[in-house]
Amino acid sequence: MNIILFITVIFLALILNYISAKKKIFFNFKGDDHQKFISSKNIPLSGGLILILTSYYYLSLLNFTYVIFMFCIGFLSDIKKINSPKFRFIMQTIIVLGVVYFSSIIVVGTRTAFLDQLLTNNIFAIIFTVFCILIVINGYNFIDGVNTSLIGYCLIVSLSLYYLSSNGVEISQILDFDNLITILTALFILNFFNKIYLGDGGSYFLGFLFALTLINTYQINNNISPYFIACLFWYPAFENLFSIIRKRNLLMSPLEPDTKHLHQIIFLYLKKNFNSKSTYLNSATGTIINFYNLISIVIATQFYNHTIIQILIILINISVYLFFYKKLMNKN
Repeated sequence: MNIILFITVIFLALILNYISAKKKIFFNFKGDDHQKFISSKNIPLSGGLILILTSYYYLSLLNFTYVIFMFCIGFLSDIKKINSPKFRFIMQTIIVLGVVYFSSIIVVGTRTAFLDQLLTNNIFAIIFTVFCILIVINGYNFIDGVNTSLIGYCLIVSLSLYYLSSNGVEISQILDFDNLITILTALFILNFFNKIYLGDGGSYFLGFLFALTLINTYQINNNISPYFIACLFWYPAFENLFSIIRKRNLLMSPLEPDTKHLHQIIFLYLKKNFNSKSTYLNSATGTIINFYNLISIVIATQFYNHTIIQILIILINISVYLFFYKKLMNKN
């Protein structure tokens, strides 16, 4: 771990928190009900800005230009300059489409005969890639509802890819995982103790960055199972897809926020059954989710090139999700 970089991140957070308090900016006090669901404290939304300011350490200038516009959409949402979910989604689609087209980072295979045949058509491949990336970006945003949930997930995925790279498995060079792990560790600690939030800027940025990295990884190394890539995205992707289905059944727009995500009902259950401050229960909720995902991803990493095992892990994860979702909804 780069100790100087770790200290730099902490120092940046202190400076941004001071500026936020003085100028009354970057706070979530104007948040919607779903944002105030777990914490109503004025926590600076400076995590995404820290990721941008330290991006030199883990991201090349070319790749930075690919993702900076996605951060800007989220940042404008954080400071309440873009309030419409529909407009944000349209802008996300335009940005992703542009980056996919100019970078040629596309899904090249799924080891599913029918779908792979369709992917030989370049237009379909681009559309499918854009769809997958948008699912991931918004899934990352959805799971960033309790402390450490998203940062912890990104840290676990980064450690998985760093481990594989260290053991001779060819991984995309978009990210310098050594430095990124240091930055995410510092942000994890700050977020755990309720000192900063990533905000939409941070979650959009990380979602786009990891989506491009993992799609590119399979492009350069098809010995990795594409279902391992899917397994690394299972939680945010399924959270998003399940949310869309759930909202459509309730005649809601899939783009409208609500308070029925898994992390929210886990938090409600803990709050109902344990006499503790919301801040502690907030971090406890993220810890529970991260612990499960850590076990799942550690197992998946050991079998990164075994498609059947990856599919089995994904199915088990979805089954566990649905089991606890139904059980906790009934108890709440």
